[in-house]
Amino acid sequence: MNMETQFPLNRRDFMARTAAVTAALAAGSALPARGKPVAETSRAPEALAFPKGFWWGTATAAYQIEGGANADGRKPSIWDTFSRQAGATKDGLTGDVACDHYHRFEDDVKLMADLGVKHYRFSISWSRLIPDGRGALNPKGVDFYRRLAEALRAHGITPHATLYHWDLPQALQDRYAGWQSREVTKDYADYAAAAARSLGDVITHWITMNEISCFAFWNGYNLGKPGHHAPGIELKTRKERAQTVHHALVAHGLGCQALRASSPGRCHVATAENFTSFVPIVETEEHLAAARRAFVAEEPNACILLPLLTGAYNQSWLEGQGDQAPEVVEGDLETIGQPLDALGFNCYSGIYVRAADNRRGYELIPMFDNFPKGNMPWLNIVPESIYWGVRMVGEAAGQARLPVFISENGCADGAAANARHEVADVDRIMYLRAYLRSVQRLVAEGHPMVGYFPWSLMDNFEWAEGYTKRFGLVRVDYATQERIPKLSYHWYRHVIQANRVV
Repeated sequence: MNMETQFPLNRRDFMARTAAVTAALAAGSALPARGKPVAETSRAPEALAFPKGFWWGTATAAYQIEGGANADGRKPSIWDTFSRQAGATKDGLTGDVACDHYHRFEDDVKLMADLGVKHYRFSISWSRLIPDGRGALNPKGVDFYRRLAEALRAHGITPHATLYHWDLPQALQDRYAGWQSREVTKDYADYAAAAARSLGDVITHWITMNEISCFAFWNGYNLGKPGHHAPGIELKTRKERAQTVHHALVAHGLGCQALRASSPGRCHVATAENFTSFVPIVETEEHLAAARRAFVAEEPNACILLPLLTGAYNQSWLEGQGDQAPEVVEGDLETIGQPLDALGFNCYSGIYVRAADNRRGYELIPMFDNFPKGNMPWLNIVPESIYWGVRMVGEAAGQARLPVFISENGCADGAAANARHEVADVDRIMYLRAYLRSVQRLVAEGHPMVGYFPWSLMDNFEWAEGYTKRFGLVRVDYATQERIPKLSYHWYRHVIQANRVV
């Protein structure tokens, strides 16, 4: 998870812009006054509604909700191993049980049906489907995902299956160091093909990877110290990190090819990336140009998003790596740049940027400690980040007509449950409403924005944070496994029913 028709200025817009100006002033300099404002468009009533068929959905991930860690032939993933290391997670907790979705999925699907979503993004546990990471399929694993997909379809909900959401089979980590080895690309492609052959009649929408930038660039591996996510590897050089990222990119491309070749019918292939959104501090041409430059030049966009969308690394980034650049085998870039049916954007926050008189032509405005946050230290609340992230995919990355859906967006609870276990999570409603306004702006301007999947359907195992952070629309009482819809659940149901922000 990471980190717009212009409407007339209302109080919410004023507060958002005030926060942006405050951020700039905190950086120690005044805003340039020059530059022509970007033209605004009218706030026509029809622009407030989302298009018919808009993908209202929600999302989860296997290790975070399934539990059943040792059930029916599943073998350990790197997260099973990592979460058992001393100090790896808050309170030393694991996803062994989590939300017990493996045994309770039918009730969870009913919760989705009552919510009114017509799309559900989940992930497949590679080590449940192929316990050793390569070789024979696990029939009981296949059966679980088939029953889940069939239950969703019976309620008119389209399954969107993510093949990799950070839970590499431990057997492959032990065999050849996982993503650090090129060998993983073939095993991943074989896994994608097996998933499509065995489940492609009930799952037609696939997402190859979740956040390469998180599992291969930032969190799972770290320069000079162990990563704070699985597999928790310490890397010595930037080249090692670049090579790990490159292997994930090649695997994505091979996975796209395998899904299309192995599906029994036409399938829809996407990926989900938390690429960085750069928000111009003022909507003038000079600051927009600065945002475009930053979008393609800064890591990890330059070395992950750009090759995914264009089949080429950002050239200035590549040259800047020198002998630390990844080793690229002939044909790799063509493989990586497979055409996508859609792009999933995991958007939580963004970075303010302005024009500057330097060799880059821009400067990033640092956030300060007291900037409003979504109950996580990294989750600065920047609602415009959705708008500018998607707009820059079109303008800066040259993918103006690629359909985009928000594959994750959310915040952790600030409110506690009362004596009846109710959660009046008005902070989440405020957050989602503000971000949805930016989605609405994209739609009104004609950008190819096709769906919205808030994170998450229910509280779950929040990786290194254990169970201390709750991102769900539904509260989970982990002692009893009771599901209790929060205030935000009921609010989101009204949004879906009205097909507009309420």
